[in-house]
Amino acid sequence: MRFIRSIAFLVTLAPIVYGPLAKAGSLDEDAFRNIPLGKATKFSQISSFDAQAVCLLQPYQDRLPSNDALAARVNEYLAANNYVPNEGHFAFVLIGKEAIEIAALNRSQELDVLARHEVSSSVEETLPKGFAPQDCASGQSAAFIKIGFRARNYVLLGEATDCFKD
Repeated sequence: MRFIRSIAFLVTLAPIVYGPLAKAGSLDEDAFRNIPLGKATKFSQISSFDAQAVCLLQPYQDRLPSNDALAARVNEYLAANNYVPNEGHFAFVLIGKEAIEIAALNRSQELDVLARHEVSSSVEETLPKGFAPQDCASGQSAAFIKIGFRARNYVLLGEATDCFKD
C-alpha cells in the first residue's frame, strides 16, 4: 500500500521537470545563447513552454523574495526539490498552470545575468523603447535582451511591449 501511494505521489509530480544544473529544458539553450546583442527576443520565440510567468533566480538565490501566491508556489517547489544555487549558474523559473521548470544556465563571459536592481542608468539607456527589466515577467510579454557591458555579455529578463514593432 505504501508503495502504491509513493507511485501515486510520483505520478502527481510527473509534469514538473527539475534539475538544478540540468540543461535549459523547454528553454532552447542554443537560441537563448544566440540572442543578438541589443535586440529583444520574446520568450515564446525560444521556448515551447506555456508559461504564465518567467522569473529570474540569480546566483546564490534559492527563492523568490515576494510573498504572493505565485512566489509561494515556486518557493515550495524549490524547497521540495532541494534547489541549490551557486556562483556558477543562474536560472529562470518557468511557471505554467500545472508545471514548473527550472532552466539553469552556466555563467561565463559570453553569458551572465543582470537582475532588475543591477540595471544602471547607463545600461538602461541601451535598452530598446518598450523593454522594462523585471525579475518576474508575465509569460505573454516576457522577453530577454542581451547587452555587452564591462567586457561581458549579460542577459536581462523583462517585459516587452512595442519593441518588436518594425
